[in-house]
This record gives sequence, C-alpha cells and structure tokens, in this order.
Amino acid sequence: IPWPARLALLALFWGSTFLFIKIGDERLAPLQVSLGRLLVGTATLLSILALRRERLPTGASVWGRLAIAGVLLNVAPFTLFAYGEQHVSSLLAGIWNATVPLFTLPVALLVLADEHASARRLLGLAVGFAGVLVVLGVWRGLGGASLGGNLLCLGAAASYGLGFPYTRRYLAHRPEGPLALAGAQLICATVEIAILTLLFAHSVHSLAAKHVLSVLALGVFGTGLTFV
Repeated sequence: IPWPARLALLALFWGSTFLFIKIGDERLAPLQVSLGRLLVGTATLLSILALRRERLPTGASVWGRLAIAGVLLNVAPFTLFAYGEQHVSSLLAGIWNATVPLFTLPVALLVLADEHASARRLLGLAVGFAGVLVVLGVWRGLGGASLGGNLLCLGAAASYGLGFPYTRRYLAHRPEGPLALAGAQLICATVEIAILTLLFAHSVHSLAAKHVLSVLALGVFGTGLTFV
C-alpha cells in the first residue's frame, strides 16, 4: 500500500478513537476503557506477529525500556484522554491530540543530538502554543470542569511528546522489528493498566452493544492496526 494511503488510514483509525472513547465513557470507568482497548489491541498485534512469524524481543533491559514506553505512549495518554472526555467533547479531545508536536519538539531538542533548534521551528512552536491558549479560551477566564477536562487532554498530549523522543533514542535503532517492539510495548502497557484498574476501578455497569463495539474498535483499529 502506498505511504499516502497508509497515512490516511492511520489518520482515520486514530482520529476515530476519540469518538469511541466518548461512547465507552458512558458506562465504563476511564481505566476500564483503557484496559479494554489495550487488551484487544495487544491481542490484535500479537495475532499479526504470529502470522508473520516474528518473535518478541528478549532481554531485561529492552523490556524495561518498553515498560517505560508503555506508560508514556499508552497507559498515561489513553487514560488521560478517557478521563478528559468525561468533561469535554470528543472533537475537542482530538484537537488537543494535534498539539503533540508542540511537546515533542522541545524534548527532542534536549535529548536527541541530531535535532536542532532553528528560528523557523521556534516560531512554529510559539504559534502553536498561542493556539493552545485560543482553544482554552483564556479571555473568558479559566475554571470549571471543562478546564479540568482540557488539562487532562493536554496532559495526554504532553505524555506523547515525552514518549516519541524516548522511543527514538532508546528503541528505534534496535535490531528487533518495529512490530515486535510494539507488541512487547503493548504487553507491558496492558499489565500496567490492569494493575491500576484492579486497584482503582472495580465495578462494571451494564453494557449495551455500542459500548462493547466501541471498545473493540478502540482495540482493533485505534491501537492494534495503528501500530502496524
């Protein structure tokens, strides 16, 4: 498949996650939405790995780094977006997701030797953060549940901004294939979110078909296939 088509599919799959999170939030706790998403996403990616006959990485050091990547790129952002969408619309959550590069660039400049600041990049960064203030509507005053929801979504974007440079520095040049690393990362994230869910989210409300299907879509399309 040509790369523009793959990129368009990625945008479709990833962009739709915010709608499915909103539906899942109707009956499930945010941690439960994230757990279901990761369980299904991990199963999807491991099935693809099995079909391709690729093996998971070995070695304690790489799994330790994958566990950190799982927190930064899966557990924290998935859960923060799920909590945030209890207070803001799925559309607004998607807009906050678009601020990820604003957090990625400063971190990349600090930790990656081949990334350099330029006047053009710094100007773009300033314009981007001005856009953040516009989305927050600072001229109306800040406060209320919507502010909390916006900040949670902003925190999710910031977590991605930390995670992408981290994986580029510590994982991108490893000999294992990217799908094998992604599968191992999702396994780590699933274990981590399962522990949090057991500790902080016990009860489950009655679920309609749309809630189950939304979590399945989050896992298959918004997690498993987006990694592919």
